Parts: sequence; C-alpha cells; structure tokens
Amino acid sequence: MMRASSLLLSVALLAVATFAGADGVLTDKSEIRFVSKQMGVNFEGRFRKWKANVVFVPNDLAKSKAEFDIDLASIDLESDDSESEVKGPMWFDMAKFPVAHFQSASMKKVGADQYEIAGALTMKGVTKPVVVPVALKKDAGGNSVAEGTFAVKRLDYGIGLGLWSDTETVANDVIVKIRMVLPAAK
Repeated sequence: MMRASSLLLSVALLAVATFAGADGVLTDKSEIRFVSKQMGVNFEGRFRKWKANVVFVPNDLAKSKAEFDIDLASIDLESDDSESEVKGPMWFDMAKFPVAHFQSASMKKVGADQYEIAGALTMKGVTKPVVVPVALKKDAGGNSVAEGTFAVKRLDYGIGLGLWSDTETVANDVIVKIRMVLPAAK
C-alpha cells in the first residue's frame, strides 16, 4: 500500500524533471519513474499518462518553459491493491486531486549540457518549490534526451497520512527519475 503512494509522489516529481528538453516530448520514448523505501526495501513505480508543454531555447533560457500534468490514476505499482490504496485520502486523494502539476519558473545552465530547472510542484493541493538537475545528450537517432534525478519529501504534500506517516515504515524521501526524449531538429 505504501509503495503506491511513494510511487505517485515520485512520478509527480519526475514530471517536474521532464521539462528539460526541446520543443515537444516524445512521450512514447520518455518515462517518469520513482523509487521509495518501505520498511527499508526499495520499490519502484511509474506513471503511464502525463502531458507536457516544453519550450527549450538553450541560447536564451529566459524564453524556455516547461509545464507538466501527471494523471495520478495512471500510477503503475505492479500491484492492484497498492494502486487502489494510493488513490484514497490518506495518500493522493485522487477523487479531489487527480493531477500533479509542475510549472517551471526559470532554467539555468550549470555546466556543459547540464541545467537546473526551478519551478513549483503541486500535489494534493499543496505547492512547493523544486529544483530539478537535468543532463542533456543525443541518442543514436539525433533526438535530445534529458535525464534527471531528484528527491521529494512526500509528507510535505500530505501524502501517506495516519499510520503511513511513520518514516520508519515508509521513507519520507521519494527519488524521482525522469527521462525525456525530444525530437531531433529538422
């Protein structure tokens, strides 16, 4: 049950990271994954459905932006019971808050093909600032690939309440891993 909630949080965070790319995102080649610990054991999940609006202008980052909406009901925890549990009010409360949202505020270059994207992540009605480090590279097809990993504290968003709020049972940190593929320039 806890795994699903941690996965949802991770997925939401991954959505934040997906903004580091060029115009458009090839969603069929991209992914938002997350890793959490439950009773000291890592478990992984992903989100199957999300939308992205990304504009990346590396020579004028002030014109760059990223916005993501993640369909929380698309969480994949490889367990129907866990997926049902995280939909409830103690986890994501999807009846009231079906979407996690990320909106970039700024992007800055921090090294060769290395960027930081600052913005706001909203989950379960709570908005917090986040900074996502992203590395860019090219794949064999000439597409730009943006990859990043960052941590989100689930309890900051009210995710995993009641008996699930014990961080010895379910870790507070959720590691979000994003891989966004952007089409090659034509």
